[in-house]
Amino acid sequence: MNKLKIIKVIIGILCILILIGGAFWAYMLFFGGRVLRGITIVIEQYVAQSSVLMLGLCITVTILLMRLLASRRINHPKQYYVIIIIGFIISGFNAVSLLSTPYTIINANQEFDDAFGLDWENNIPANVQNYFLPTPYFISSHFLSIPEKPITIETDVLFYSGENITLYFDVYRPVELPSQLPGNGSIIINLHPGAWMSGGKGTWNMISTSKYLAGQGYVVFDIEYGLIDWFEYAAEAPDTPEYVMGNFTIEDQVRHIGIFTNRCVSEFATTYGGNLDSVYFMGRSAGAHLAGVAGLGYNYDFHNTTFSPDITVKGIIPLYPPSAAPDFLLKENKTVNPDLYNAYDLVHLADIQDPPALIFQGTSDAQVWIERVEKLETDLESKGVDCCLLKFPFAAHANDFVLSSNIGQVWMYYLERFLYLTQHIS
Repeated sequence: MNKLKIIKVIIGILCILILIGGAFWAYMLFFGGRVLRGITIVIEQYVAQSSVLMLGLCITVTILLMRLLASRRINHPKQYYVIIIIGFIISGFNAVSLLSTPYTIINANQEFDDAFGLDWENNIPANVQNYFLPTPYFISSHFLSIPEKPITIETDVLFYSGENITLYFDVYRPVELPSQLPGNGSIIINLHPGAWMSGGKGTWNMISTSKYLAGQGYVVFDIEYGLIDWFEYAAEAPDTPEYVMGNFTIEDQVRHIGIFTNRCVSEFATTYGGNLDSVYFMGRSAGAHLAGVAGLGYNYDFHNTTFSPDITVKGIIPLYPPSAAPDFLLKENKTVNPDLYNAYDLVHLADIQDPPALIFQGTSDAQVWIERVEKLETDLESKGVDCCLLKFPFAAHANDFVLSSNIGQVWMYYLERFLYLTQHIS
């Protein structure tokens, strides 16, 4: 066998391996890690966001195989066409996330119509919309990224020391005067994911989103809270700082968030130019649950001494949120102390005085199932909370990581509008 044939064989094998990877990627788009579990619940977090790249790879290697196998088209036509058809089918399956973008946009518009009225877009002045993404999805931004505005970042600011832990935050804020921007200095308290026992501020809490919102005039506090060191989870985040680990429960984590709200009122809002009359709780996964407890529970009797009474919560932004705390992570379980469990159950906390919520959820999420989040939205609305559930077909857990993807662009388009509209609801 000469060198050219050897090279062709190697390229052919690589093409087949890429198509096998593409078939696995397609499977994950449709089912996530719900069936296979294990490592797949981690892999699913990267699939939908990279499916356009996989689509391009699969089409490229299929065309390459057509060239490599051209001689077999005459002598072995069935083999040739079967391989090529399989290649294009795998490519097509990897296109489903991109092709579902119009459905996501239609659904999001309907959710906003229901929450804010049919003329909600007209309630955003043209001079404000100039700061926003002009369309929910623009394909060139998928590859060229979304331009960032100048911001200031300060990291590792201490806000709590005690219980053998230290807690810090990073703050993202605009360079321009906040009053000249859509955010007007509104405060976003951003809570990281990690199953209540891992993770941390920074990289794992979607820095790109914090930067973007700071450029819009928001003051984003990406904060830590004490993590539970006696509980392990299959999808534990790497690089979890040891200095936040302790013998905690979810009650302690909410208490740490409450400590931050009080420090924010007494010090940080003034230091960083934050507007205490317009505060949002945003979080992902476990952080989404904690954000929900803070945003829905700040006016709940059980929590009446936890959070500062001198903030005005304008909205809640939970991404892929569990609706309640696993009761074994509380000091007492649901059977022993139902009142305690209810104090960390989002639906039980909800009432008509609570602010609106914007929820992000992928339909292929194996860690937080779409059916449960749809029920959460329905239950919250039955309690009088205005909810907008943005459903992303074929997306899974943590699929807001890449801001320039079709998922990230649609999310940011509606997030920035939700933030502006809720600021101006009396």
